[in-house]
Amino acid sequence: MNEQATLNTQVLDALLLDYATGALSRPLELLVETHLAMNEKSSRSMRMLMQLGGILLEDSEPVSLSEGALQNVMSQLSQFDKETEEIFSRVSAHTEWLPHPIAHYMPEPNCKQSWRRAGIGILETDINFGEAGGKAKIYRIASGTAVPIHSHTGAEVTLVLSGGFTDETGSYGPGDIAIQEAGSEHKPVADDDGECMVLAVNEGEIKLTGPIGRVLNLLVN
Repeated sequence: MNEQATLNTQVLDALLLDYATGALSRPLELLVETHLAMNEKSSRSMRMLMQLGGILLEDSEPVSLSEGALQNVMSQLSQFDKETEEIFSRVSAHTEWLPHPIAHYMPEPNCKQSWRRAGIGILETDINFGEAGGKAKIYRIASGTAVPIHSHTGAEVTLVLSGGFTDETGSYGPGDIAIQEAGSEHKPVADDDGECMVLAVNEGEIKLTGPIGRVLNLLVN
């Protein structure tokens, strides 16, 4: 496993743990929920984390709980298992179908008012979480299109919803998460066999770094 793949695995493990403990921002929460609905391996890891949490609770000092609290937790775990299995089977059978966590936020693909141009062959739309705080973007990248080379002032977490792309760190398909650290630079290229759609959560700004990008940065700043 190369250095970037190791980093991705470590960050993904941390994301799953933070999700299980309720420590994520709403944008990253949505990204992880969608990933879990598309990735059987991660959904199994999440079930293990939830079960481990239950074991740790059993070993901890007893505290007062409201009546029916244990039944509530067990019911939620059972529902999580059931929904995850149903969702994954649907995703596996229908690659065009998007799981319910992100489908709720997805505008109609042909609704021109919801999408704006973000470059040649690239469309974007914003997800604003309102009072929950935070923002995310959904990008649609035409097949074979190269996203201009750029860097990040903060970490970026990207989930592939459909299609796929390749950059300096590897190749990613539906359900995969790509991690870019602050200061890293990359140039994603969508696969040739269809449109690539991704959900991206950025903790900082995106800066174009190629010759044309540097000129554009001067114009908009």
